[in-house]
Amino acid sequence: MSGRAIPGTGRRYEWYSHEALKAEVESGNEPAEAGEIGREWAELAGALRDAGDALAGMSAGSEEAWSGPGGDALRAVLGKAAGWSQEAAAVSASLGEAVGSQAEAAARARAEMPEPVSYDPAGMIRDAVATGDLAALAGLSDTLSARREEAEAARQKAIDVLYARDAALRAAVPSSSFTAPPPLTGGGGHRGQQGKPVPM
Repeated sequence: MSGRAIPGTGRRYEWYSHEALKAEVESGNEPAEAGEIGREWAELAGALRDAGDALAGMSAGSEEAWSGPGGDALRAVLGKAAGWSQEAAAVSASLGEAVGSQAEAAARARAEMPEPVSYDPAGMIRDAVATGDLAALAGLSDTLSARREEAEAARQKAIDVLYARDAALRAAVPSSSFTAPPPLTGGGGHRGQQGKPVPM
C-alpha cells in the first residue's frame, strides 16, 4: 500500500458489497512502489550505521591527539551522535521491514480476493421465462437459492480477506520511532527535546 493510512479497527466490512470489497484491495495497491520505499528505508539505515561507525572511530582516534576537558567534551558529543545514528539506523531498518511486510499483506489480499458472483433474481427470472424452458422454470427456485448462496459465500470470503489484511497491516507497524538528535554543543539548544519521539 502506498500513501494510505492503516485501516482502523472500527471498520465493518459486513456492510460492504462484494464489488466494494474488491475495489478496497485494488485501489492504491502498488507492491512495486511500496517495495521501492522499503528499499529506500533500508539504504538510509545503512547510511546511518556507517555514519555512527565513523563518529565512533573519530571519538576513539581523538584520545591520543586531544586530552583534557576539551577532548573529553568532544568525545562525549561524538559518542552521543554515534549512539543516535545507530538508534536511527535501527528504526529505519524496522520501517523498511514494516513497509515490506505491509506490501506483502496488501498483495496477498489482492491475490486472494474472490471475484464477485452475480446474483440478479429478476434477471434470472426474465431469462428463464424468455427461454420458454419449462424444466428451467420448474427448477428456478432451487437455481435462485443456489446462486444466492454462492454469491454470499464469495462475499464472506472477501470479508475474511479484508479483515486478515487489516490485521497484518497493523501487526507490521513498528513499535519504535525516531528521537530528536542530541545537541552538538554544550548550549543545549535541543535539550528540552532530546530523547523524545519525533512525529513521522
